[in-house]
Amino acid sequence: MSVSLGGQHVRARATYHQGVRAVRPCQRLVRARATAEPMVTTKVGSAPAPPTTVSEAVRQARTALRQWREAAAAEAKSEAAQRSGGEASTSASAGAGAATAAGPRRLIVDLPLPAQRSGFLGRGAPDPDLLMLLDEADFPGGEVQRFRVLRPLVEAWLDGYNSEFLGFLEDGADGVGLWAAGPDTSVIANVTSATVPSLVKLLDGGYGARATQPGHTVIAVNPTWTSANSVGQPWQFELRRRAAEVLDPAGWQTLYSARMLRSSRGANGLLVRAWPHRWALYPAATPDARHLGDCVLASLERPPTKLLIERLAEAKPAMDKKAKELGLDEPRWF
Repeated sequence: MSVSLGGQHVRARATYHQGVRAVRPCQRLVRARATAEPMVTTKVGSAPAPPTTVSEAVRQARTALRQWREAAAAEAKSEAAQRSGGEASTSASAGAGAATAAGPRRLIVDLPLPAQRSGFLGRGAPDPDLLMLLDEADFPGGEVQRFRVLRPLVEAWLDGYNSEFLGFLEDGADGVGLWAAGPDTSVIANVTSATVPSLVKLLDGGYGARATQPGHTVIAVNPTWTSANSVGQPWQFELRRRAAEVLDPAGWQTLYSARMLRSSRGANGLLVRAWPHRWALYPAATPDARHLGDCVLASLERPPTKLLIERLAEAKPAMDKKAKELGLDEPRWF
């Protein structure tokens, strides 16, 4: 069985990730993280409601970035006080990302893209701001078109952070762009398995030493890389070895993600994570966010695909019934 994650079909794994537990219905789950996340102090409110539009998701991502930067700044202040023999006060601990003295912090932001469809079989075009499931047919122009659609979202998300678009990495046809967001943050967008070498070059200082400095933050927006085995050619052993180090999931922290899902059996849902809150899964009546059910799964770690499929399958009868009650017909292209 497979599930479509933003247009990419991923085979469900037969086993659960070790150490990940699901809770129903979205009760609080507390577990010590095994990552190198600093424990900092911040006041965290309740988790935001699931977004129903692209613009709402961008706003939530901005809030997550602000909270993360505040937490990271508090941690830096705490570490400085400890080094000088002082004391730093704390109120409520939350991880601020994989910040270590060995290298930069590495974060992932996964923004939904607006629909690019103009209509189908006489039907009008959908609301482009509606958060909905997209596939490859939405972007016949490939990665260049994806980047063209993504760029204004990234710049809206970075508004107020003194951001500057530095240009495309290597070749504009690859659709990989780079921004500087102040002196301590680099943002690289639209990295695929084919363009991971550009990410490796960035982290290794090939585009300037700033990205290699401890405390520097590198944020990958809408990456679609899979594994090191998909990078380069089979005989490029050193590249694949370095790619395996760079793509190690333990080295990346998801700051924000909002993605519509659809299983091979037609069960729809929205998976959301807004730092510092948990991952949460909401069933959907249609492959868009017009009607979302109550949260059916919450986890500190990203839930495994098998578990997502199971929860959406369990909620599908109720969602199908709700869709009929509300007169929500599925778009004919699904």
